[in-house]
Amino acid sequence: MSEDRKYPANQALLVIDGALKQELDIHRFDDPKRSKAQLFAIGGPLGKQFAIVLGDTDVLTGHHPAQQTRIVLERCELPPLPGVAPCGDAYYGQRVKDQQPSKLAAPNQVSCVVADESSLRALLRWYAGNNMADGTAFADPRDMLGETRVEKAAADAGFDLTTLYEGNWLIFRSTSFTYRLGVSLQSGESYRVGFSDAELGQKAAADCSYAAVFRAGPWAAEVNDIDGYDALHRLLFRAATIFRLFASDGPAQFKAATRNLPASTEAERLVVERVGQGIFRNALIEYWQGRCAVTGLDVVPLLRASHIKPWADCETDDERLDVFNGLLLAPHLDALFDGGWITFTDTGDLLVSNQLHAVALSQIGFRSQWRLADIAPSHRPYLAFHRENVFRAR
Repeated sequence: MSEDRKYPANQALLVIDGALKQELDIHRFDDPKRSKAQLFAIGGPLGKQFAIVLGDTDVLTGHHPAQQTRIVLERCELPPLPGVAPCGDAYYGQRVKDQQPSKLAAPNQVSCVVADESSLRALLRWYAGNNMADGTAFADPRDMLGETRVEKAAADAGFDLTTLYEGNWLIFRSTSFTYRLGVSLQSGESYRVGFSDAELGQKAAADCSYAAVFRAGPWAAEVNDIDGYDALHRLLFRAATIFRLFASDGPAQFKAATRNLPASTEAERLVVERVGQGIFRNALIEYWQGRCAVTGLDVVPLLRASHIKPWADCETDDERLDVFNGLLLAPHLDALFDGGWITFTDTGDLLVSNQLHAVALSQIGFRSQWRLADIAPSHRPYLAFHRENVFRAR
């Protein structure tokens, strides 16, 4: 297991004593003198035992915690769980071997190293399901493997808070945004994903070639029948990117960047505006995935961040920097849109000014199939303004 995948034992201890304690009925064998390991039993004091190796110094002092989480279990056949690497050697820590009532003395033990929290949770859930003292199964290990893979995909995407469980849903959250996302495992490698925000969920789904559905239930929008782990992985990454984009505070960034810039002359005001345009452009590149919103051109340096409601007409910085008040366009489309020669309906259909004659349309490479992709409800007020105030209708 590589250095960058190390998961500190003190972090694992917090999960065992916290999120997993009630779920698995974990019982701690307390001993303030314990120095190298902490001993637990799953299923209460009479359940199967496991230990977490903490290091060579009393964990209560807070010094020298183990930099990698090693879990010692009663002898069993470890399943192929992601992020769980079996150890070839037995653990001979004195407190595990001699402290009663421990059953973990070699050779009646196996041990492994876990890479992160999701691996730890999957391992201990599997251990509970396959090693309960009364033979009761806690969960199917194949389901645990599936849940672990989903949790790792979510963690890779940036959902960094502890997973929650509500019915059949795994709930993912992040310290970077308040939006929530849920994944439900279906048959085989098929998944269902729920979004707490309907508009952002619809955008993430469309960007991954799925159609979101809206109905009563725990989620504002859902995507069904996601076929395959790779497809799920892509959707979670795209959802997290969109969530972060809308959680970022563009106006606050703009104010911070321009706080000390003078704006008394026209030249100075243009400098301030360019700062805001840079923030706006970066947001549009993220939203439109670096592609022209009409043609799909993906040469990012060529693309233009085009305001729908012009910067000068916006009443607040919130409007000026609202990602829904912008389109990422190829240069010729940006010039046409900015000059009011073309506009779009609320469904994305193209409208062309009567002032553009057929020869001009041919010369600019006009295509009748041009249309705006992925119109969101929040685009529509801005598009209405553009049609009424910018578009050269006659």
